[in-house]
Parts: sequence; structure tokens; C-alpha cells
Amino acid sequence: MREVRNRGRLWRGVFAVLLAFSLVAVACGDDDTSGNGGDGDPYAAPGSAADAFDMYNAMSGQARTDALIAAAQEEGSLIFYTASSGMEPVIEAFEDEYDINVELFRGNADTVLLRITQEFEAGFYGVDVFDDAEAFTVARLGMTYEYVNPALTDAIPGYDPATHVAATRLSVYTQGWNTDLVDDSEVPDDIAGFTDPAWCGRLSMDPRDWVWYIGVRDYYLDQGWTEEEVDDMFRTLAECSRFDRGHTTQAQLLLAGEFDASLTVYTQSVDRELEDDAEAPIAWRKSDGSWVKPLVFFPQGASLMKNAPHPAAAMLFVDFLLTEGQQILALKDKTPTAIAQAGGPLEGIPNADLHQVDFDKFYDRDTWATRFDELLTAGG
Repeated sequence: MREVRNRGRLWRGVFAVLLAFSLVAVACGDDDTSGNGGDGDPYAAPGSAADAFDMYNAMSGQARTDALIAAAQEEGSLIFYTASSGMEPVIEAFEDEYDINVELFRGNADTVLLRITQEFEAGFYGVDVFDDAEAFTVARLGMTYEYVNPALTDAIPGYDPATHVAATRLSVYTQGWNTDLVDDSEVPDDIAGFTDPAWCGRLSMDPRDWVWYIGVRDYYLDQGWTEEEVDDMFRTLAECSRFDRGHTTQAQLLLAGEFDASLTVYTQSVDRELEDDAEAPIAWRKSDGSWVKPLVFFPQGASLMKNAPHPAAAMLFVDFLLTEGQQILALKDKTPTAIAQAGGPLEGIPNADLHQVDFDKFYDRDTWATRFDELLTAGG
């Protein structure tokens, strides 16, 4: 019997906290999430980092860098929350470069989001930088501050400083296969090809990937499909798939031959297996370099926390994430970065072939996650 994703107690806790935040904001009459503090801002606590952030945001060039380094080294430390497992090499390089200690809290995305929202609800501001896909959610709640550094952010496709999120990497959903079990000639050009009865019983998907569902759905709607045609496709895929949670788990089970192909695996999850063993029987590109369409992605990024206890170190760390950090993530961790890197995992893939998940739908998590659950249940 397959298990369909259950948001369960953890997300009920998160939603309860978010509701509390929204009620506070309404009661205070504050509809501004720009991070500028002021009367009516429930998060403009004493010790807000706004003045420091404003000062550095107004600076540029070497003067900005020199001022940040001096102040950050005086602060001496940084508190960083993330759900990513690939940030350790970046942290180590930052500590070596600036002699600033980074205190890391890492957990799965739901756990980190719950922790940060509960801390803010309690009036405890103990984090400087938050880096995750959920950074957009946290920013919408008014907990973050604007990051201004056009010299770096101009290279990020679609960067909008109003979001308060500087994208550092992309979560790119793809389809992978075991090359011992699947020949290139079998792999379809697009994901709809996996509805062929020949694939039934040979597939796996992560039942939590409602974000992927949004991106694939919108891609096919843009191709002229009807909503019912798209939903029928997902029902068929669900009927023919087993469910395995986790993108790293998907890659590991795929490598072990537990199933022939994964419908929802990250590119980096496959690439890391190949980095460990270039002969590993796993791929997400055919031998000619092509891939299954569409490549759906959602950006993950770094946000400065409004009441950061170490504002200079926070801003210096975001600068680092967008410079040396991008190179480390792309080349060491095989992570698709927001600023393209030569030799990186998405080299040779045009931006036009990367399909970003609609932000408005992402924010409407309950609607779309529920809809995806229903399709999986109907397919089962």
C-alpha cells in the first residue's frame, strides 16, 4: 500500500504561526513588508538591523566591501539557517576567508520554517541569514530586509529586490533513469511519454512534490492542453508509480535498481552520484546531452533577517554566496546556481528551457498541495 504525502502536525503548526502573524499585522494596521520598520511594524524590535542595512545598501564598490569586512570581523560571528545539505563547503570557505564563525542550524524545509516563525512570534531574533525556497514565504511575512547590490544581483535572472530574496541556487526537477535498466532510445522527449503502458510499474515519484506539479501543469497548459488532460496525465503517472519520499532517496534507490526511472528527482541528486562514481548507472541526460522536458525549477535564495544580530556579517555572507559561493555550489556540490557558472551542472541548457514555478501558486500552498494529493489518490 503506497503512502500519499500528509502535511500533518508540522504544517498545521506552521499555519497556526503564520495566522498569528497575519492577525498581528492586521491589528497593527501595517500592510508594509518593505522592512523599514516604523510605527505599526510588529517586528521592528529594539536593536533592529535596519540602520546598518540601510547604510551598506547605500554603498558600492570597494568602499562597501571594506566597511562590511571591518564591521563583520568586529561582530565576529554569524547565525545561518538553511534546509540545504550542500552549504557546508561554502560556510567553511567563508570562515577561512574572513575568520568569522558561522553557527549553522540545518533541518528539512518544514522544520526550519517552523523554527524561524516560532522564534519571531516569541520575539527572539537569533538568526542573521535564512537561505531556502521558503525564504520567499518568510519575506512575505515581513521578517526580512532588502538586499541592494546591483553589481551582483544584476546577474540573477528576474531578480526583484522587493522580494528581499537573492536567489543563490535553483531546485531543478528532472527525470532520471538507471542506465543498466533503461536504454536512451526508451527515454521519451517529454514527461507525458511516461504515460505509455510500457513504463507502468517501472516508475517512482516523490508524493510531496506539489511544486513540481504546478510547473509541469503550467507548461502543458501553455502547450495548449486542457486542465483535464493534464490531470489525466498525472493520474496515470501516479497509477503507474511507487512513492518514495526525498530527492536524494530517489537518486539512491534509482542507482540501486529499485525502479527504472524517477519522475521527480533533482538534477544535483543525480549529478552527485556521478561525481562519486563516473561509471554509476544513473543519468538525467541522454548520451547526446538532451533531457526530458520540461525542466521545472524553483529558486532558493538568501534573505537578510530584519532584526539580524550581526547585520554586517549577514550582508557580507550574502555577498559571498553570490560570488565564491556560487562557484563552490556549482563545481563542488553540483548545485544549479542562480548565476550561471562555467562547467556547472546546467551548462548548455538555454534559460528558455528552464520553467520557473509560478510564485502566486507557490504561496497558495494548501490549494495546490491538496490538489496534487487528490490526483495521486485518484491515480492510486
